[in-house]
Amino acid sequence: MNKVVSIVVPIYNVERYINRCVDSLLSQTYSNLEIILVNDESPDNCPEICEEYSKIDNRVKVIHKKNGGLSDARNAGMEIANGDYIIFIDSDDYVEQNMVEKALNAAESSNSEVVIWSFFADYVDENENLLKSIISDHKPGVFSRDDFKDLKIEKKLIGNLGYAWNKMYNRHFLNENNFKFTKGLSLVEDIVFNSSVLSICKKIVFIGDPLVHYMQRPRETLGNKFYENYFQIKQNGIRAVESLLKAWGQEDKVISSIVASLGFGALKTTIRSLSVEENISDTQKRKFLNKLFQEPEVKEMIKGLNSLSFKDKVICILVKLKQSIILLNFYKIFQ
Repeated sequence: MNKVVSIVVPIYNVERYINRCVDSLLSQTYSNLEIILVNDESPDNCPEICEEYSKIDNRVKVIHKKNGGLSDARNAGMEIANGDYIIFIDSDDYVEQNMVEKALNAAESSNSEVVIWSFFADYVDENENLLKSIISDHKPGVFSRDDFKDLKIEKKLIGNLGYAWNKMYNRHFLNENNFKFTKGLSLVEDIVFNSSVLSICKKIVFIGDPLVHYMQRPRETLGNKFYENYFQIKQNGIRAVESLLKAWGQEDKVISSIVASLGFGALKTTIRSLSVEENISDTQKRKFLNKLFQEPEVKEMIKGLNSLSFKDKVICILVKLKQSIILLNFYKIFQ
């Protein structure tokens, strides 16, 4: 097979991890690759490391650009990509040696525009020692447009659809439809991109095998740091999911349930992170939550929830009653 596969890797402040990532790409069982390392004005030694790889292997191309964020770096890589297919890999992750081979075989045999595969969520300590690895998988198969309405939509599938790094895209399909990542959008840029792409696909193939190692490192994350606009940003992603499911012809009750569940998850993350924020007074926290609880999206989301655990039922009641202080204390206790 002589198809060229382009792999775009945005690079920023990852000198500790970049070698493992790039080495896993260079050692692929399928070798007809174009590996595009996009240095997004990284402040560490990554630019030099990237250049060294380009000297070692002529399949490696390096772009040095002004810092513009993840989406901008991916777009820069897309602009110079020449492959028949394109893959986006994050530079602090790494991949299985047969990732490209499996994805390419699946795409070519099914004539699908997008290939989606499962992945490992690898939890490691400060020294990169593996603590546990959890496989996030889905049912394999080839699905055409008429089949999308019958896909069983579960939380795990929504998660797998949302990432850009567990997919291979037909590059000509992306170019013909002018698909780009939204510059400046954070947290939900992948699902916003994928919603547009997957909404008009004629065929998608799912691979059950996990082919990417999504690294979970001990650091400050969205789960324990408070972001004032976190809930509003997540709403952009939820609307993208809703739009995709409507395009796929999913039933309204299924869509409503998924949207409510995703919104509730974003709300709980907001309350949890706010409860442990030390730089905001209790009065400010209470005002913030009381204002948030008045948002139409929150009220609508609460109405659409079903099949809740006892703990979630308690949280819903407290939200309806605007018992912000009790909620904050509740999360402090049950962190």
